[in-house]
Amino acid sequence: MSKGKYILVDGSFVLTDEYRISIYEAEALNFTDKFRAIRSNFPFFGETLELIRFKLLYYNKTFSEFTADDGSGLKRQLERTLTKNKHFLGAIVSLTFRFIGQSVHYTIQSEKADSVGYELNEKGLYVEIINPIQKSKSSLASLSLGSEIYWNVAASHLKESTADELLIINTSNGIIEAPESNIYLIKGKAVRGASSKQGAYVDITKPLMLELFDKLNLNYSEDEEITEKDLREAEELLIVNSLKGMRWIIGFEEKRYFNHTIRKISELFNQRVLS
Repeated sequence: MSKGKYILVDGSFVLTDEYRISIYEAEALNFTDKFRAIRSNFPFFGETLELIRFKLLYYNKTFSEFTADDGSGLKRQLERTLTKNKHFLGAIVSLTFRFIGQSVHYTIQSEKADSVGYELNEKGLYVEIINPIQKSKSSLASLSLGSEIYWNVAASHLKESTADELLIINTSNGIIEAPESNIYLIKGKAVRGASSKQGAYVDITKPLMLELFDKLNLNYSEDEEITEKDLREAEELLIVNSLKGMRWIIGFEEKRYFNHTIRKISELFNQRVLS
């Protein structure tokens, strides 16, 4: 993906190569949320907006310029950024809030996505479990706010791995997620996932995924933690998030997975998101 030439800073465009932040901005509390743009659409915009409201509330902040009127002001600024950077097809747009004193500042940056829409990967991904860290079960674990440090550690380990993605475990060794993504195991008509009570991140695609499982008469459960044994006994394995959509896992250690049911879910996913 290639970043846009311009970044929107508090409503004004600055050349990305010339954008700098002060020491105060660098030390300020901040959080980032990302939107997938497909042509003129923002899939999961409403869900992401609600998440932003929730995070602002966590920080005891408000930003009505973006959160009022169903996010019309925010959508307008996202569209301005895409137009300025000529990202008219598929893009990822990052919105960052920084809190300096009582003031709220924002930046919006776009980058071209690898594909226009959500495309299921034809070449399956290989995964490994990252063992040096265990994610704690906490009230923030289901949000990126409580998960990013683990994702960053996983990213640093991925550089030395032959895998495409690393799976993260919790303090009881349950497999709960991949960075920024929910994980689902399929065996026959049964689908297994991880819950927020187990410390799992909850992506905004999850309600849709549960709806699609039901439509395909798949029985979803997250009552028991996912173990390595479960991975080896699964028939299909996928990870999902709102930025990349569904991604098929082909291998874990010596285990290989199919994607028959995944293809059916992916087709419904695209129909619902892009309709």
